[in-house]
Amino acid sequence: MIKAFQDGRIMADFRFISPNERNEVTAGRDDQVAIYESPTLLNLLVVFNTKRPPYDDVRVRRALSLAIDRWGAAQALSQKTVLKFVGGLLRPGFSMATPEAELEKLPGYSHDAASARAEAKRLLAEAGAQALTVKLTNRDLPMPWIPGGDYVAAAWREVGLNVDQLKLSLKDWTDALAAGNFEAAIDFAGDYFDDPTLQLTKYVSRDLSPGNYSLSTDRFLDALYIGQAVTADPRKRTLIVREFERQALTKAYTVPLLWYNRIVPTTANIKGWNITPSQYIGQDLADVWLDA
Repeated sequence: MIKAFQDGRIMADFRFISPNERNEVTAGRDDQVAIYESPTLLNLLVVFNTKRPPYDDVRVRRALSLAIDRWGAAQALSQKTVLKFVGGLLRPGFSMATPEAELEKLPGYSHDAASARAEAKRLLAEAGAQALTVKLTNRDLPMPWIPGGDYVAAAWREVGLNVDQLKLSLKDWTDALAAGNFEAAIDFAGDYFDDPTLQLTKYVSRDLSPGNYSLSTDRFLDALYIGQAVTADPRKRTLIVREFERQALTKAYTVPLLWYNRIVPTTANIKGWNITPSQYIGQDLADVWLDA
């Protein structure tokens, strides 16, 4: 795609490109290229199989989430991958997403990585899992799955755990998660529209949501999910969603890693186009024109 863009055979990539590709596209031709960036409705998740000991123990799951320095991950991974934004269960930038000042108080989101990892070690020791070997199931996709999985594996090694990472083809990865044939795994969420009723389905009990690969059952989350879905008042709905997020991140059945950055290049003469948080919307191009 990059060569086709540089050769003038295409004028835009409306999906997204990586930071390295962005740098290639703009090198020496800043005045000929327009770059748009936005947090997008895609994120990588870490999911724990709650039917497999010791991941049925909330202390172990929370410890593994606490061990991940998400702020450090954003700084490191955003340089070369599309992973960039730290966020909770809703897309960063969305009006109902938790602001950073509140987010950093939730398990796994502290800026103090050393203290978070000390607490992770304490919880692992309390659960008798300080010598645990984690088998992490991941896809063999270079962007951004492998870098994301590698970062998670390194974080868990920082708290004294052993990690075996299995990098599978799409079919084998899909089959493993669908069958519950894993211990911990890298998963993802992707939607076309900002709305909690769409974005929270990974966290609702498995018997209500087949997309919950943790196989967890949490009727408090289920009640909160239904509550927010039927609440018309945006302020009240946001409060319910905040409570849902606190419960989900504390129980840590499935936890977010990072959210994607959508980077879209176009030639400078394309006018009237505005970036959206999803490549699935805003693509009719009815109001887009070429400035000769």
